[in-house]
Amino acid sequence: MMQCWVRLGGGQEWKLPTLMSWEMCYGTDTPCDSFSLRCLWERGQEKVLSGACRFYAEWEGERVFTGVVDEFAVLCGKDGLYLEMAGRGMAALLLDNEAMPAEYQRATRADIIANHVAPYGVQTVGGTGLPAITGFLVSSGESEWSVVRRYACYYGGVPPRFDRMGRLVLDPHGDRTAVRVGDKDKVTGWEYREERHGVLSQVAVRRRTTWGTQWVSDQSFIAQGGCARRVITVPNTTGTTAMRYTADYQLRAARRERVRMRITAAGAFLAWPGDLVDVELEDFGANGRYRAAQTVVSCGGGGLATTLVLGEPDAMI
Repeated sequence: MMQCWVRLGGGQEWKLPTLMSWEMCYGTDTPCDSFSLRCLWERGQEKVLSGACRFYAEWEGERVFTGVVDEFAVLCGKDGLYLEMAGRGMAALLLDNEAMPAEYQRATRADIIANHVAPYGVQTVGGTGLPAITGFLVSSGESEWSVVRRYACYYGGVPPRFDRMGRLVLDPHGDRTAVRVGDKDKVTGWEYREERHGVLSQVAVRRRTTWGTQWVSDQSFIAQGGCARRVITVPNTTGTTAMRYTADYQLRAARRERVRMRITAAGAFLAWPGDLVDVELEDFGANGRYRAAQTVVSCGGGGLATTLVLGEPDAMI
């Protein structure tokens, strides 16, 4: 059973009434996690949630969502009196706030967290392996999320994301035991697609005025006839390791949506973004191991359902 609470600006918590329907969407990038719900309501309390700013949800006693409230509406009609509410995950706080322009002589994890994450009350876990970056620039008009993502993903090869407790996670995806999705899971629909446009076969990273170029190739895509090269120029101060990070990132990011499988099955929370998923459907030509990029869990007139959007395990999910 799903139970939900909101926290008001003054610190009070309010438990929402019985839910009529709900949907929760999870991912690892933009757009960030989101939720929407409809629940019963009582006349006379139309403005009691005017100060609602945080949202929490638990499924069978386990936290499954932490986020911010974006909007709510109280409606009265043929279905009676009910409340509709929607919002996003905690990444919304970094997306909605513009960063101060800055130039770091040497940007470390501690610098990024202290200046671009902690001021918004967001907790951070992991990231001890992220490198220090020389000459890291924060541009005018850039969001705090863009700063964090560029630092962690572009230079460290780690896609930043938020967990169900609302904490920023800066560690690579852990390869836990893969979740198995088969015919026993009551699969109600699936879609498999591949896209070659935009996928890179080779990336060259060169320093601006000095010799030194790093080449990285996607041999599997080349073997399939792929032919798309990019040349990236970086400052002379960029180290060899950082150049390699840049090239690897470009290849993995280009393959982000090369393969996409969408599976819908009965039940709730079958897998979370970042989980490895083994697809084993009868008479299905695309069975194999994937990584979950998005998860959508909903409950309505059709009962509980989970939709998984899967991609290649080693792509930038």
